[in-house]
Formats: sequence, structure tokens, C-alpha cells
Amino acid sequence: MSLQEQTHDYAARLRLEDFVPDQPKSIAFPKQISPIDANELIEGVALHLLITGSDHRGMLHELVTTRDGEIEPIVHAYQVVAEPGSIRAWVYHRRQSDRLCLTNGTLKWVLYDIRPDSPTYGRLNVLDLGDNLQCRLTIPPYVIHGVKNCGDQIATFVNFPTDVYLHDRPDKYRLPNGHPGIPYVF
Repeated sequence: MSLQEQTHDYAARLRLEDFVPDQPKSIAFPKQISPIDANELIEGVALHLLITGSDHRGMLHELVTTRDGEIEPIVHAYQVVAEPGSIRAWVYHRRQSDRLCLTNGTLKWVLYDIRPDSPTYGRLNVLDLGDNLQCRLTIPPYVIHGVKNCGDQIATFVNFPTDVYLHDRPDKYRLPNGHPGIPYVF
């Protein structure tokens, strides 16, 4: 019997009624959180715990949901794989907010507010996120940010920026790590 015939034979024996529906889950839905005093976060920066489920097969993280209200549409998504010790610093955007979902690795995020009209102008936030705090970090436009994988394993994160990335006109402005205008060096 060919593979196609075998597949057809299985499908003929399978009925939708054979499937068992998932049972409702009792989950404590996390609220907005901060690893530092909320009054110390840069204006417009938000940290939300991710809803996580796990069983013998592994884990599932809810990265973005409209369950609690509307969100800006998802127009672009990408995953970053960071080698141990790697640094991505410094960058800011003029149009987009980054919505970074951090679930894997030991990542140190540093944010610096350079918006002269911001109530947190000149403020620096240093956040240890990833394995120890699985969350979604939202960084608004004009907030400089950088990240270092401080672990000895690959770290990953997913970004759902609020603006599509245009290869011929990227909304990304960079400075090298160690620039004297930023009061932090990885």
C-alpha cells in the first residue's frame, strides 16, 4: 500500500468526534509587574508577566493577547537568537515601540530616556529578564536600549514592534557600546 493510500485509509477512520475538548484551565492571570519600583520605570516603559502553562511536554507562553483589551495591531514579528556574552547596544526608534517577549535565557536590558520633555528624562533602567522573569517588555520611541546575554547558553526573544520594518528605510538609530553619552557600559 502506498503512503498516499495509507494516509487516506487513516483519514477515513478518523472522525472529529474522536477528539476530546480541552477542559477549562484555572489560571491566575498576572497583572502589570515591575522588578523595580513602578515609580522608577522610565515613562511609557511597561513590563507584563507572561501567562505560562507547563506539563510533562514542556512550556507554553502567551506572548500577546487581546483578552484584556485592545492592543496595537501586530504588523511585524521576529525572533532574535543571542549567543552567550553577545551585546546589542545601543539603539532607539522614532516611530515604533518594541514589544519584546522574554522567555529564554539570562538577559540584561538597559534603557535610557533621552526625551527632553519626558518626566523621566535622563533616567536609566537596568532589568534582568528572561528565565528569571518571563515577561513582555514594551519600550516606547526615543528610549535608548541595549541587551546583553549574561548567561552561558543561547538566549532568545521575540519582538512584535508596532511598526513594520522597512529594509530600505529602517527606523533604527545606533551608537556603539561604550559611547560616552550613555551612562552604562555592558
